[in-house]
Amino acid sequence: MYIVLFAFAYIWILMIATASSLIKGVMVFIVGGLIMALVFYIMDTPGRLRRRRAIEAAEDAAAAQARITQD
Repeated sequence: MYIVLFAFAYIWILMIATASSLIKGVMVFIVGGLIMALVFYIMDTPGRLRRRRAIEAAEDAAAAQARITQD
């Protein structure tokens, strides 16, 4: 997953370095950064869901264990 972002970041940095003016460089920096952030967010969605489910399962197990020890 991250290899795609590293490749895009490399191209993004080269585009910034070769921009013909400061304004174009800043615009490439902003737009490219937003695109990279969006792509990372979308690509990390399965991981976020997996982590959330693991935390919920651990909380459920701890609550069940607490109920067992109280009884």
